[in-house]
Amino acid sequence: MLADSQLALLVFDISDQTAALPLVEVERIVPIAQLAHPPGSPSVIEGVLNLGGVAISVLRLDRLLGLPLRNPGLYSMVVLLKGGLIGEGTKGLVALLVDRVKEIRWVPQVALLPVGEDDSFNGCSRAAVLVLGQPVHVLSSQRLLLAHEARTLAEFQQIAQQRLSDWEARPQ
Repeated sequence: MLADSQLALLVFDISDQTAALPLVEVERIVPIAQLAHPPGSPSVIEGVLNLGGVAISVLRLDRLLGLPLRNPGLYSMVVLLKGGLIGEGTKGLVALLVDRVKEIRWVPQVALLPVGEDDSFNGCSRAAVLVLGQPVHVLSSQRLLLAHEARTLAEFQQIAQQRLSDWEARPQ
């Protein structure tokens, strides 16, 4: 049994880097699927995933972090975040496109090296930890977007959900 001083991390590759999210912030992981590409969507949105009638905005984490862009590949995954975690004002589910999910790793809290809020954009990297000798940034899903970006995403999400609901309500 693991002690309470352990933190579960979802470790993944994005661009040429390895990063992680606390597992408590993750709803589920799904393989990359066909995404809708509504016109006028913000550039950080890869598309909208229809998951059982729920419109989920899929964000390009590489664009958000200013990393070199890669096309989604065979091992690309969509990491669904728990509702409302991407930022204040978002109510629906939001997902992140990552190159590859590597593992779920338990790390001791004492192994986390704090990262100052001014040391990453908007304080999105809250800690770092060594995994197999490599530094891994532990991201905060709540700090990936600026407040106005989160509000814009929430508005986009509402529009996408309404369009999906309208489309599915049409007689066949």
